[in-house]
Amino acid sequence: MTVIPFRRPPSRRHLARPVEPPAALASNVAAPHQSRADGAEDRLRMQQNLAVLAVVVVLLVLGAWLIDRLVAYSRTMACIEYGHRSCMKLNVDRLSR
Repeated sequence: MTVIPFRRPPSRRHLARPVEPPAALASNVAAPHQSRADGAEDRLRMQQNLAVLAVVVVLLVLGAWLIDRLVAYSRTMACIEYGHRSCMKLNVDRLSR
């Protein structure tokens, strides 16, 4: 039986340069004009987030309404297919007034 030795390729770690952060991240002190720009950017981002949240809420409400209407339509169509004559859902709240 022949045994084939598996040798690891030579390590390249000693050739790689260490990763250094950019010079902009080295200082913790921001310039005054940068803080105003950052504040304006944060406000814009917050407005965009609120707009997206409103769109998502509207989509969820419309989706729930659409599903409710589709279920009611499917029940009505099933009732008609079975040959029943009174398939419409009665709204009892309006009749009691």
